[in-house]
Amino acid sequence: MKLKTKIIMLLFFGVIWAQENPTIMRGGYDKVLKGKDKVFQKNVSSHVKKWHGEGQWNQFGWKVETGPRTGQYFIGTFGHYWKDFDDRVTTKEHDSDWDRITNACIDYDNEYGGSTFWSLLPDISYNSKSSTKIAVTFYYCESNAYQAMLGILGKLKQANEKAKVDVSYNVYQKETGGPNDVIAFVTQMDGYADMVPISPSLKDRYVAAFGEEVWLEDYTIWTNGEKWSETEIMTYIPDMSSPAPE
Repeated sequence: MKLKTKIIMLLFFGVIWAQENPTIMRGGYDKVLKGKDKVFQKNVSSHVKKWHGEGQWNQFGWKVETGPRTGQYFIGTFGHYWKDFDDRVTTKEHDSDWDRITNACIDYDNEYGGSTFWSLLPDISYNSKSSTKIAVTFYYCESNAYQAMLGILGKLKQANEKAKVDVSYNVYQKETGGPNDVIAFVTQMDGYADMVPISPSLKDRYVAAFGEEVWLEDYTIWTNGEKWSETEIMTYIPDMSSPAPE
């Protein structure tokens, strides 16, 4: 009971922290017309250099390497308060330039198009770092299991800290845009070599921290609560991105 109370309190104070700190990101997928990749990257890079540099509204870009969105780009902005999206003021020149790029290069016949908002959950993220690749797993959850699954990720962080495991990831929750009750587990990687399973295993870490009985209980909650999941790997494109924050 004490352990469950601790997890609930962690999530509660995580919500308060998120309201007072810039944890909101907004992003979406862009499908580029055939033969337009080089032009798109070049034009976006120029756009970012002019309007999304240090001290300006940030914008970051990745290219999807696996899954049904292979070849598409994910463009996102990070580290905001909600009110930032009300307060942002752009110039006509900026907007015209972005329209020029998208009208020339983007295929709007894209079932994965559209904007989504997510919030970073730093209290259940672990050892976050910058990286050249990310593996993003989207977990689509049953509504009645969603909060419990976030609590399990909080316990996973504790298990990882106890084991001092060398892995880095951020956890986000979907705020709006598409299906609700979605968790994004973003593993930060230096390359494909980081796809090798780590030791000790997830089960061994969890059991060492909380015991076999808790592992079995939480494993059941997770497997019953997960509708489905999907993972895609993306490669970071520095030229299409704002300078990384210090």
